[in-house]
Amino acid sequence: MVWECIIINKMKNKYASCGLNYDLIREKYPDVNEYEETVNAYLADEFFEELDMMLEYEDYAMAKDAVKGLYVLAGELCLFPLYEDLLELFEDLEYETYGETRQHYEEMIDTYEKIRSVFNA
Repeated sequence: MVWECIIINKMKNKYASCGLNYDLIREKYPDVNEYEETVNAYLADEFFEELDMMLEYEDYAMAKDAVKGLYVLAGELCLFPLYEDLLELFEDLEYETYGETRQHYEEMIDTYEKIRSVFNA
């Protein structure tokens, strides 16, 4: 029982280090190993890397579609810091306010990298 508490505390700290709520995640996804496999697959999505080029070449329609898919999945996976950053970027693309797009992209990538480092993706 003591080991179980230690492991749970380590997991809570791991998730909290990148802004995630372990208890909320466990409530929705009881099998943590399966959840982490799913998150790693999500974090390996090529759109995270391709977004930079889409924005550089001003392919805003493609970027908007990619971001929408990414933020929906981030919400489903309870990756709320990433969800919020992706939503900011989506709003720039949706309302064609491209002035802050690069800044919001950089903030999203920072959050993405932070979460990715914790999940070893």
